[in-house]
Amino acid sequence: MHTLLLLAALSNQLTFDTQQQGEIYTIVPVATLTQDCQCTFKLTAFRSGQNGQTNTSQSSHVYIKANEPAKLSRMSLNISPGDSVTITVTVSDGKDIHLEKQWASPGSV
Repeated sequence: MHTLLLLAALSNQLTFDTQQQGEIYTIVPVATLTQDCQCTFKLTAFRSGQNGQTNTSQSSHVYIKANEPAKLSRMSLNISPGDSVTITVTVSDGKDIHLEKQWASPGSV
């Protein structure tokens, strides 16, 4: 059991810090890497609902210091019942590090 905890602590991680207040969701992707990285960060958000569909993306170059959680972006979205939102985040240095994680709103398929 201790070996699994140690491996988890030593691996690169991409997580989402999510807060909800009513229909407003604040989503913050956070990267924690085991080595310093001059990385490319890409975020894509897809939303569908009664009013149609939207697809947005952003990308940038970021410096992530080893073993320090780095907040990569911050999004606040009004997600109504019946809306489906999927956010995909990718962090890569083009060589050794390639992380991708997806967040889906409650009720998304």
